[in-house]
Amino acid sequence: MSSVELASVADALGAVAEGTRMLVAGEVAQVLGIASACDLHHVDETVVVAGAERWVPGGADGTPVIGEFVAAELAVVLGVSPASAMCRIADVLNVRHRHPSLWGAVLSGQVRFFEAARVAQACVDAGLDAEASAIVDRHCAVALALQPWSRVRARVEGWILLADPTAAAEREAKAALSRRVEVGPIKAGHCDLWGRLDAADCLAFDHALTSIAKTLPTDIELDVRRAAAVGMLARQALGQAELPRTAEVIVHVDATTTGDDIELAAAASVEGWGHLLTDRLSSLLSGCRVTVRPILDARTLNPTDTYELPSLMRRMLEGRWPVDAFPFGSRTSASCQADHTIPFDHDAPPGHGQTHPDLMAPLSPFAHRVKTHGRWGCEQPEPGVLVWTTPHGWQLVTTPAGTITIQRSQPREHAWWHQEPPDWLGEDGGGDPPEDPGPAQPALALAYILTA
Repeated sequence: MSSVELASVADALGAVAEGTRMLVAGEVAQVLGIASACDLHHVDETVVVAGAERWVPGGADGTPVIGEFVAAELAVVLGVSPASAMCRIADVLNVRHRHPSLWGAVLSGQVRFFEAARVAQACVDAGLDAEASAIVDRHCAVALALQPWSRVRARVEGWILLADPTAAAEREAKAALSRRVEVGPIKAGHCDLWGRLDAADCLAFDHALTSIAKTLPTDIELDVRRAAAVGMLARQALGQAELPRTAEVIVHVDATTTGDDIELAAAASVEGWGHLLTDRLSSLLSGCRVTVRPILDARTLNPTDTYELPSLMRRMLEGRWPVDAFPFGSRTSASCQADHTIPFDHDAPPGHGQTHPDLMAPLSPFAHRVKTHGRWGCEQPEPGVLVWTTPHGWQLVTTPAGTITIQRSQPREHAWWHQEPPDWLGEDGGGDPPEDPGPAQPALALAYILTA
């Protein structure tokens, strides 16, 4: 594919400006579509069986309730997990109902939606009600009209404090109860360490790290020595140089065989932590008892009549499906429910063997309810392949490798994207277009069409 050649820097800048206009217009179309889907989706309140769809809060204080299964279909359209779709819905509804000034600025193309969503989320995290959020909204809408996001972002916390000083004092007291230390996953052979500590404890910890670091070779940078000091503190506290004996570390290593030779892959997966070069495992697992579990072959497992998966079959299912088998699922299969692709018949006589990894798939509790009560179709034509059909005609295939969209629902003949914008927005209409339409005009056109 040949690259596009532009005649001048001015042409290149014009292309950037046009691309920005298109991007803004697309964002407006997306957020308005999400808001409209939430407005139009209804719950059948006559269905009262366990697991049926419910009305749930769409966002924080001041937002309306929504039918929870709308998140499942939006997830398919957005190409994200249902949990991520629910977060996207909350962002849209929080901005729309708790920050009306920012919402209007987003629709006019003056403020990017991600900026408004971050302001809205900061207010949610601070526990502000809708009234206090509206105060922050007015400050931000004025500032963002004149200032870049990087400048406004630093001032949001101050406006949140001004909006509700009493709530700010309560947050400070609650912060003492949320102190914690977290260790991140392994990345490039290292982990990130983060914590929220009492001020005195934090100063003491900082002093201890520096003190130990000063005892290490000075040809290493101080920051590197302080990082090494964390491990020294941990080992001194445990009185040993390796992992605690009660710790369970599960490592997955792929291997290939050539004759009698077995060659391990260069990288290993440390369950719950991340990835590590295989040759580093000896230092990670020093002093640990290692149990080797080979990959199971489903063909060696006979189906059972029990509803619950036996432990061996459960391990086989989790080995086949690393995550939730719902379209674009991301939840680990170990935390999912084992769903029978064909509903389990509790009245079937013995010998039918309805339970087997080839007949099942891991689903999160929410996805399981959507499949059972949300009018979704799901078939497993072969082990490890699920074909999903949504209530509105989308069809997707999920495998352990991911999700593929194979059919989209067809738009109505005269849907909103076929409508013409009003005259004052179109170059061929009766109005005179401005000399420089600016980035807001395509967004305004879409906003008009979607809300007409």
